[in-house]
Amino acid sequence: MVKAWMIRAGADGEREDASLSEGLTIAGWPEVGDLTHCSSWDDLRTEVDKAYPRENSRVLSNWQGQLWRFRAVLTPGDIIVLPLKTGSVAIGYLTGDYQYRADSPPGLRHVRTVTWSRTDVPRSEFRADLRATLGSLLTVSELRRLDAASRLAALANGSPDPGNPDAPKHLRLLEGPAALADKVAEAAKGHPIELAVRDFLSIWDVVSRSSKAIATIRRDLAEFGLSTVPPFTEVPIDHTIRVIPIGQAPEAERQLLGQETGALELETVEPDDPGPELLDVPDEDTATNAETATSVEEEGDEDEQQAPRTVPVVVTVGRLPSARSHLKSVRLSDPLNLAIELMSEHSFDQLPVLDDDGHLRGSITWREIGATNRPTNALVKDAAVLKVRSVRTDDPLVDCLVNVADHGCVFVVNPDGTLSGIVTGHDLAHRFEQELRPYALLEELERRLRRALILALRRIKETTGEYGLPGDPTKIQKLATKGMNFSDYVQLLKRSDVWEATGWQFPQLRFTERLDRVRTIRNKTMHFHEMDDDRASAVEEIRVALQMLKTVQPQA
Repeated sequence: MVKAWMIRAGADGEREDASLSEGLTIAGWPEVGDLTHCSSWDDLRTEVDKAYPRENSRVLSNWQGQLWRFRAVLTPGDIIVLPLKTGSVAIGYLTGDYQYRADSPPGLRHVRTVTWSRTDVPRSEFRADLRATLGSLLTVSELRRLDAASRLAALANGSPDPGNPDAPKHLRLLEGPAALADKVAEAAKGHPIELAVRDFLSIWDVVSRSSKAIATIRRDLAEFGLSTVPPFTEVPIDHTIRVIPIGQAPEAERQLLGQETGALELETVEPDDPGPELLDVPDEDTATNAETATSVEEEGDEDEQQAPRTVPVVVTVGRLPSARSHLKSVRLSDPLNLAIELMSEHSFDQLPVLDDDGHLRGSITWREIGATNRPTNALVKDAAVLKVRSVRTDDPLVDCLVNVADHGCVFVVNPDGTLSGIVTGHDLAHRFEQELRPYALLEELERRLRRALILALRRIKETTGEYGLPGDPTKIQKLATKGMNFSDYVQLLKRSDVWEATGWQFPQLRFTERLDRVRTIRNKTMHFHEMDDDRASAVEEIRVALQMLKTVQPQA
């Protein structure tokens, strides 16, 4: 089976020219010697340990995994993707086994041969979801998701990206809200347009729900008289939604939907929502690393810009998976024995109780069941049904806090009163840990970087009599007062005199490459971009960088 791999050419594209001109894919890692003899995982680990004796063990394991894939897993015939400094992408096919070129410059020695099919594929030819798969922070990474190999093969042959194979075929290549509106209008009675939120977003060429994307989509939905059920902002990204017309006369609308709109949980647009012209939050699919489609001079660093007013991003209750789960429940008219059976079978302490319309009416526990003087044909309504607190799927997530703190959990209902799910203390703790962990790690990382650089610049001044910063002799004061941004830290550490003054034993290039990747993550985090798909790898990247600093600055 053909696989697809992305192999980067370095943070500054230093391996790019050799890769394209010589028909190669090049791994880097200049300190690592010949891996030809490494026929096992342990053999390769020995070489990596020897090359980087001072590195953290977690970092070494990560690098070992990437080198092992390059050395032993990639197979001739696999697709190779190389992001370029210009912002375009080269795509080709692997043709040879691993080679070590001892006579080549450091960083260009670990190679495999490639036949490049196209060396200038614009990122605009990638649909948003496929383009997002190129966001891996690794030098060597497999592109597995969304049938990437088949889609990249099509692009390599000059054909269009065929789109996400999991999307409905007739919706897969929709481009723009006008095409979506046409599909909604053409839909047969009783068969509304249904698609996953991920595929819905791709119609606007975005992959996550930033404030800018939400504002643009809402504006377009309003323009074409459309809405989504449930709201596309309030469910997980793989959840299926319906796109329905709301601009028709009421009688036509009811014929199409088979119900009145009062019973639907619609996507709404507040009258005072600012339009996209007021927003300056970069789209989530905009490249921000060394291989960006737009130069820094054209676009500017995100962490150096003052963003104008933005639409607040509210995390709603419905975004929690458990709030959209299919709970076991009983109805008032069900036999009480059914409640006993369900609670025994699943070790439940309580069950939600619904009326015949599916609306939440309360809950029943073992206490109420035990207190019931019941005949064998007793119904649930014959037992005491406890009133319970509930929250709606479109309520802010913080509204759950008091209820969950007081009662341990809270049931979740749709706006029409039907049961949707449940939120527990564990659900809340997990979500808030996910939200806060990147900020906590970044804060400590920046604090340690700032302290280290202040010390390094002072050492330079002690030696040379000046800070060695031509054109900005006061930058040490700017740094000391938190006035520098993250990109300033990275640029300072790329200077040989500053790096030497830190006294760190890491490979300078690899560490600054890592910090540059962290800078990209930081910019997304501070602009409130969703990171659900790549959150784990992003947090791990920050954590490793922080751990490396802790190793050399345990008291910082």
